Amino acid sequence: MTQLLRGGIRQKQGAAPSSVSMAVLWVEGFGLLLAMPLFGVVPEARSVFVLPLVLLALLFIGSLVSAAYVLPSVALGHWMGERWGSGRRWWWVVTAAMLVLVPVVGLPLVVAFYGRGPVFSSWQDILDWLLYASALYCISIPAALAAHRTVLREDAGHPVRSVGQILGYGSLVLLVELAGVLMALMVLD
Repeated sequence: MTQLLRGGIRQKQGAAPSSVSMAVLWVEGFGLLLAMPLFGVVPEARSVFVLPLVLLALLFIGSLVSAAYVLPSVALGHWMGERWGSGRRWWWVVTAAMLVLVPVVGLPLVVAFYGRGPVFSSWQDILDWLLYASALYCISIPAALAAHRTVLREDAGHPVRSVGQILGYGSLVLLVELAGVLMALMVLD
């Protein structure tokens, strides 16, 4: 990452918080793809040819969620921590992610309301939006905490993990988690 320092340019090792966030979201998305048979979605043999497009879609969605939700959550969390005196702590990032969730989820609702009338025609619609909001929150919290940790390490002058290391360790953890879930399912049968 390049950083301006007193008129000069200094190269730093490691990754930017945005790329760390996108890497974590990509690993989570790939984990969801691997877990689809557990949810009852069994892909056909032909779907192997669509996999590159799905991976590109995961990259696009990860960058969109990172730019529109994760990075503003981290910035707001750091601002709240500095404003209220306890410093930049992880719980401010988690709290800020909940606050940023309101406009991220609420804006499509307002647009839909003014576009075609009442958005919620039944309790099922309300539960669908709450499920969408909670899924977005739960999926983005690890990415927000990873970006927060990257910012803190970078500000302290410590080396920051590269995206390759994050993808490698994340994939390893993902495989261990998948093996654990499959072992638990075999035991429960």
